[in-house]
Formats: sequence, C-alpha cells, structure tokens
Amino acid sequence: ADAETAVVTHFAKVNDERRRAALKDRLVAELMSTLGGNLGDMGAALILLLMGQALRTGSFTIGDFALFTYVIPFVAGNVGSVAGVLTSYRQLSVSLQRLTALLETAPAATVVKHRPVYLREPLPALPAVVRTERDQLSVLTVSGLTYRHSDGKHGIFDVSFQLPRGSFTVVTGRIGAGKSTLLRVLLGLLPRDAGEIRWNGELIGDAGCFFQPPRTAYLPQAPRLFSDTLRENILMGLALPPVAGEVSPILAQALRNAVFEEDVDRLRDGLATMVGPRGVRLSGGQIQRAAAARMFVRQPELLVFDDLSSALDVETEAALWARLLPQPGTSVETRQVLSCLAVSHRRRALERADQIIVLKDGYVTGVGPLAELLTSNQELQHLWQQQIVQ
Repeated sequence: ADAETAVVTHFAKVNDERRRAALKDRLVAELMSTLGGNLGDMGAALILLLMGQALRTGSFTIGDFALFTYVIPFVAGNVGSVAGVLTSYRQLSVSLQRLTALLETAPAATVVKHRPVYLREPLPALPAVVRTERDQLSVLTVSGLTYRHSDGKHGIFDVSFQLPRGSFTVVTGRIGAGKSTLLRVLLGLLPRDAGEIRWNGELIGDAGCFFQPPRTAYLPQAPRLFSDTLRENILMGLALPPVAGEVSPILAQALRNAVFEEDVDRLRDGLATMVGPRGVRLSGGQIQRAAAARMFVRQPELLVFDDLSSALDVETEAALWARLLPQPGTSVETRQVLSCLAVSHRRRALERADQIIVLKDGYVTGVGPLAELLTSNQELQHLWQQQIVQ
C-alpha cells in the first residue's frame, strides 16, 4: 500500500509539471500566433497614425501608403514563421534527445536513412533461413558481462555463467536485481560495457545481429502484436510447408507448446482472427502465449523467456514448462534437445531448472542447482520462503 501511494504521488507530481509546461507552451504559441496574424493591420494603423501629417502635405503619397500596406503582410508572415520556429525549438530538442537515446551507438544519419516503403504493392518475401552447423548450440559461455545504466549505479556487473545444450537455466532475484537487463545485454538489445559472449567457443562481437533465429528467439515481458490476423502475428512472414486443409504440424506444435491451442479453438475465426492494434482483442495472457507461439514456430536453438509469470497465472505457466521440459531428474543426455534461459521466480520453474543464477543488485550471488543453493545462498532462501508464504 505504501508503494502504491508513493507511485501515485510521483505520477501526480509529474503530471502537474507536464500540465504547467503544456500551458506555458500553449500560451507562448498563441501569443506569437496572435501577434503574427495582426501585425499587418497593426502596421497599417501605425503608418496612418505617424504619417497623417505627411499625407496631408503630400510628402508621403497614396502610392507610398499602398506600397507599405502591400509589403507589411509579407514581413508579418516571415516574423510569424520565425516566432513559430522559436516556440517549437524546445520541443524539437527534447524529441531529438529521445531519438538519440534510442539510436545508442548508431550514427545520427540512421534516423533519416531512406528505406523502401510498400504502400500498395505486396511486401517482398523474407529470405529463407538456412541452418548451418555453426548455428547449432553446444555451449553458451558468458564471462564478465557488465552494463551500467545512465545513473552509473544500477545494471549488471561481472556476470559469468555457462549454458550447455539441452539445459534449462533460470535467472532469479528480487525486483530490480538486473534480471531483464542481463537478458537484454546478452541478446544485444543493450550495449555491454565489458565482458565476452561465446557461442560454442566462438567470440560474438555484434550480439544483436548474431542472436536471431534460428539461433535464438526471445519473449519479452511485454510482447507486441500487430493489427493483423493471429496467424500472421505468429508467423511474421515465416514460410511453412503447405498442408492441404490443415494447420501445419510445426504451427500446431508451437500452439501446443504455448498452451494456446484451446484458446485458438474458442476464437470464432481461429487463426484468422483479427487481433486489433497491439492485440487489444486478446487478453494479456493470450498476447503472451501468442508471442510464445511466435517464438516456438521458429524452432530456435536457444529459447529466452523474460518472466512469463508477468502475464500468465501459475497453472498456465506450470503447464507450459511441463510441455517444454522433462520431469525433474531426467538426464540431459536422454531428454529432448531444448535449451532455455528464463527469468522466473516461480517455484515450478526453479524446481525444473538444471541451474539457477541468483542476482542481487546486479551481481551474481550464486550459480547451481536448486538443492545446493537452498543450503548455501541466503538470497535464494529468502525468495523461496516468499514463494511458500504466497
């Protein structure tokens, strides 16, 4: 309750600052617009006031007056344009700062780089993804991975672990421990400040380009769907072998792995259902499972999950792990070859994990199986006790 009050108070303060800034900006904009719109009439009135005597004596002729009244609107228009630029300059500088932050290390010209725009013609076919021996995972090795947020205090620091082929690794920790940051830095979604990532011993330079299907697929905490059919949101242009009158076995298996097949059957149009902008016609859990099916259908070497529990109930998440993973105690050699790296605090996931990485304030406090860490790691003991209480 105290945390909720603090958050509401913070939002009220931020909204009040935004309101005052918007009012100030609007006041200046309206003032400049009014001055620019009436400058011509004000100029004509000023000429009549100052040149009245000159008009009577003939030193300032009617032609001179006509010339001035003709030129004044052009001058007023230019003054109004300059005023408009000055009032919007502050907003533009803020927008540029935000774009620069999104670009990270990319050159500024990337923002205006020309790309083909397909408005009426069909989109080009995606190139077929061909698996090679280099894509197959034997072991993923992370050494000294470090990333600092802009405040310099938070992030992840000197994270090291190994993920063997066919294993299930769970990253756990309290809120703000750096779990999501670790996944994003590993996948190249955030630039690492230090450390090495090796795939089968090969040093990976550009992780963002390397960790893509068929090597890796990623399910974020808040996945995005597009205003299209459910099928297109799952396939995203992926070409599957055609099956007459039936759903492709690969797609059907992806739906099953995501515990989504019954939901699809209940939809009136099934996979042809239009999900609406950002998937508004689906529930939060359905959006999460549709994105999970999108990941499974690509059959990657490494599955990366960022906290399934954020949108799924306990039973659905447990069913998903049960379909993906073998029962605890099954040897890596005899199980289905499926490598997973997941952020989770749920007991079902921790119990099934081959190894658990415990994070606290961005640092690794323990790596190992559940039974070992429950006797040696205070942080995991605390998290485990919280799960029992809940």
